[in-house]
Amino acid sequence: MGILNEMFGEGDSAAAAPAGEFLAEGDYESSREKMLSGYKEFRKIYTVKSLIGRLFVVLLATASAVFMIVTSSGDQREIPIFCLILCLFIGGWFIRQSVSNKKKYLQSVDALTGIPYHAEVFTDKIKITDMSPLPEPVEEESPENKGESADETGLSEKKEVPENENKNISGEAGLPGEISESPSTVIHLNEYIVDILDREDVYVLVVRKAYVFIIPKDAFSEDENKKIREKLSAIMGIRYKK
Repeated sequence: MGILNEMFGEGDSAAAAPAGEFLAEGDYESSREKMLSGYKEFRKIYTVKSLIGRLFVVLLATASAVFMIVTSSGDQREIPIFCLILCLFIGGWFIRQSVSNKKKYLQSVDALTGIPYHAEVFTDKIKITDMSPLPEPVEEESPENKGESADETGLSEKKEVPENENKNISGEAGLPGEISESPSTVIHLNEYIVDILDREDVYVLVVRKAYVFIIPKDAFSEDENKKIREKLSAIMGIRYKK
């Protein structure tokens, strides 16, 4: 969930995620059925249309190259033949890339199924938090537990720790005993790279027309879904696609 850190913020940083009007919050588990449903909507609007447009341009270039080959003779055919081969290569690469991206997503669905999340929706951002249990911290064995004396390890002298040197489990400076929260992704809705597809049973968050986040509507109440639709459609305009 943290792969888009530089694009639209990570964690609970107030600077990275300014407070907006609260709209809704809820818990849900990622569902294979709903992930596939949301991804199908994403592909239909973004991937397939884009692929058709690219292939149409390649088809025109291919037809032009074929025409030049037919109407040319001798050495004049070398460049059109090269253009034809290049067009076929580019067209094949576009198709292969689309199929490869779909396979990668389908392979990741099983690994993501069943993960618990908590979603919070504001007028300016959506925060998605992975609620999976955090791993237990591993404590290093002391010399006594290893059967070694303090003198043998050269640690007989007590080391003084400055009062202002506080550490948390994540290794960053902070309050004594502070524990890092679950990883979160904050998606800023005022960025024009962010779209929302409002479908019957899910919200599909699309970033840069490449990254997809799917939130089931049953994570929220009917009133909350109504408020999300009314507020975000007014704020985001055409980027909120019903």
